[in-house]
Amino acid sequence: MFYSFKKGIMCRALDKRNKEKPFVYEYAENYSLESEHDPLLNNSYYFSAHDGQLSFFARLGKRVNEDETWFAIYTDGTLYSLKQDLFPHGGSPVHIEKIDGEWTISFEGILNESDRISFKARFIATRKPIDFTSNMPPERMATGIANEKWNKSFFDALQNVSGQCHYEQEGILEGQLTLNGVSKDFQLPCVRDHSFGKRDWDYMNNHLWLMAVSPVLQFNYSLVSYPVISVLEVGNYRDQEGMHYMMQADIDFQAINSGKVPESLAFNIRLDNQRTLPVEARFITGITYPFKNGQYLLHENIAEFSIDGQVCRGILEIGFNRDETRYFNQRNLSKIKR
Repeated sequence: MFYSFKKGIMCRALDKRNKEKPFVYEYAENYSLESEHDPLLNNSYYFSAHDGQLSFFARLGKRVNEDETWFAIYTDGTLYSLKQDLFPHGGSPVHIEKIDGEWTISFEGILNESDRISFKARFIATRKPIDFTSNMPPERMATGIANEKWNKSFFDALQNVSGQCHYEQEGILEGQLTLNGVSKDFQLPCVRDHSFGKRDWDYMNNHLWLMAVSPVLQFNYSLVSYPVISVLEVGNYRDQEGMHYMMQADIDFQAINSGKVPESLAFNIRLDNQRTLPVEARFITGITYPFKNGQYLLHENIAEFSIDGQVCRGILEIGFNRDETRYFNQRNLSKIKR
């Protein structure tokens, strides 16, 4: 009863906040660290594009002191990736910038040990952006908050996870890559992700992000655990009928509680139109990125998905704090209300 009361309070408060402080796309698109000095501030650009033959992801996480950098291509059964993931501020070889209103990605250099690649692409938006604060149903954040014990210190600590802007947009990534002298034009279904604000990797306990994309669908399931919120789940699904948002998921927390990358995951999600979707994800290949000198390990994996019978590719991203006693705050997971 008390949980339902707390959830109701938070739903109303979050709904009011979202109306008073709506997502401003123009501001978010033009956010810059130019006048900032705090190394915990992050301005991160991420692109993930897939079809049955080619998978690609890249990330440029700008900070005032360094550039967190990912670049990977999976084709013909081989994963080609940039081996160095940290560069001095402004020194990343991956260039992500907006030119004449379009986001572009370019890279030229060596992947793996000796594979030379030249890559140029542009992102063409096909859907409106989804803001993870204002577009997601308030019930999802309210559920996470209502599962915790309320007191002054809790609400003070809640400020550690507020203020981060995070949105995604579906589109097409088209361009050309030349790998070891062989050129190929491509046009791939793509999701771009932009987030900015304070991000301390060591503050996270663990997280999971599943994303799949194809011409006929786009799927997202995101879970994160912080010291202040043990479990926070959100998600969305787009098909020919339009966009719908996740109201509940039944993923087995124990399957993602070992500190290891799962070989496969199977679960169901319920959408806001009461439709239930079966989801399966199967690991194909991946890369591990250490953050904060190894305090947080993030595993970025390419995966094959089956969603309501539709097969496509995407990302199975999972991360764990080095302190394994922090996973889900060691809560009794069977008693977490969802």
